[in-house]
Amino acid sequence: MFALTFSFPAGRYHATPWGRHVNEADVAWPPEPWRILRALVASYWRKGDRGHWSEEALARLMDALAEDAPIYHLPEGAIHAHTRHYMPAPEKKTLVFDAFAHLPKGEKIAVAWPALELDADLFDLAADLAEGIGYLGRAESWADCKATSSWEEEANCRPIGQNECIDGEAVRVLAPRSASDYAAERTRLLEKAADAERSRAAASGKRPPTSKALERAHNKVFGPTLPARLADALALDTADYQEYRWNRPPATREIVYIRPPLSPIPRRVQIQIREATDDRRDFTVARYVLAGRPQPRIEDAVKIGELMRLAALSKFGWENGRPKAPSVISGRGPDDKPLRDGRHSHAFWLPEDADNDGWIDHISVYAEEGFEAKVREKLDRLTRLWVGKKDSSGKEGNAETGRREWRLALEGFGVPADFADSSRLFGCSAEWVSATPFLAAGYLKKAGYEGEIHRLWKRREMGAGSRTGLVQVSLLPDIDIHGAPRRPVHFHRFRSRGREAQPDAQGALLRLRFSEPVEGPLALGYACHFGLGMFVRQ
Repeated sequence: MFALTFSFPAGRYHATPWGRHVNEADVAWPPEPWRILRALVASYWRKGDRGHWSEEALARLMDALAEDAPIYHLPEGAIHAHTRHYMPAPEKKTLVFDAFAHLPKGEKIAVAWPALELDADLFDLAADLAEGIGYLGRAESWADCKATSSWEEEANCRPIGQNECIDGEAVRVLAPRSASDYAAERTRLLEKAADAERSRAAASGKRPPTSKALERAHNKVFGPTLPARLADALALDTADYQEYRWNRPPATREIVYIRPPLSPIPRRVQIQIREATDDRRDFTVARYVLAGRPQPRIEDAVKIGELMRLAALSKFGWENGRPKAPSVISGRGPDDKPLRDGRHSHAFWLPEDADNDGWIDHISVYAEEGFEAKVREKLDRLTRLWVGKKDSSGKEGNAETGRREWRLALEGFGVPADFADSSRLFGCSAEWVSATPFLAAGYLKKAGYEGEIHRLWKRREMGAGSRTGLVQVSLLPDIDIHGAPRRPVHFHRFRSRGREAQPDAQGALLRLRFSEPVEGPLALGYACHFGLGMFVRQ
């Protein structure tokens, strides 16, 4: 057994399949064996200790790895995404698509040759070369690689003849020929070129070409693209093959693999585990994964919360300028005025940075009242968010379409406890810390933010019938977001419509301690239904 594991510090794998244009926005998935072996060869020539490792040892390693097609473990939930940008030029600017696979945080790609047993020297060479790999695919695809003699993952990507237990889609993958197969193909191509040269000589009445003449003819037709060793063929630059008009390098073969789908939206994970009937509201949470580039910043949480509500309202439609959605979604009563119940039982639209990288990657919709079947049906149809040509801040959208757009995938319906393992907005804790600034819902009194929090919590708890005491409120100078300190001024703190009074425009970051654990989500203060005043458990 021999295996390589690749991790990507930036969470992205950039690579264009052979024969495809970069603007087709395709991704070489899985990473082709041809690409992986070339990365090892490049590591040898750029960083390898050639005084310790000979070229012959490198050739033997490449021959061993090329003998059989490897199997893969690809991360579940990888997303096919892209960015668009214009290349600068004096007169003309070209639009370029940069496609990549976005990997879930901490996930790795594992590549294994189950039947391969390397001797100690070759394994040490392979391990040394693997550590020298700095990227896989394009240069922005940073990678860390390690060699191992064990296989702890379950293969989910295999050649088509070995896919009895794998569901997925078929894809053609470029792999190196085995050393013997390459030698035979090289001989066939050289003989074919020699026969063509002899035929030309005979047709023109010339003497048969000498060995030197045949060698010159070979160099004219093939140049350096047919070296004797497979390792030397792997070391050639792609430009060499293109210059001599190879539609595919002669040292390669195509293998059909069955792979898990690389979707443009995250794979949906169904979390709901309990039955719900049409007339009961068993589910109080709907959680979504948000995908798209660039993702919105957590500092813009209130903007995304408002967009999420508008997208949900659009599924119910409008009548005479008023939403037809029920009050649990609209937050408005029969008189079309905002609900004022102390329990806040209608929907909270809570954007979330689940991995603390500074970007919103999930949105949770929470309503203590619960979602009946018809509401769940509408929420299930939410698949995207978008901003028009200009958002509330006046910022322009996408240069081509006039808008910015993100994709949504429903992760599942449930209750707060179902999501406690994957989200700090949910679960129970006696200590909660601001994820977004808290803004007072009324004018601040002498007691300041501490008094305002106590007032709102008392009102909330009276409505809920609970006696959990708020013991301590501490002001924080800032919170850490992906290594950067953030103060309230860094966050957008205003509603876009501006119809309601906003006594507090400054806001504060707080730490709350309770007499006993409190179940989240916990959102308080001005615009708390849209992403301000959110707290995460500690």
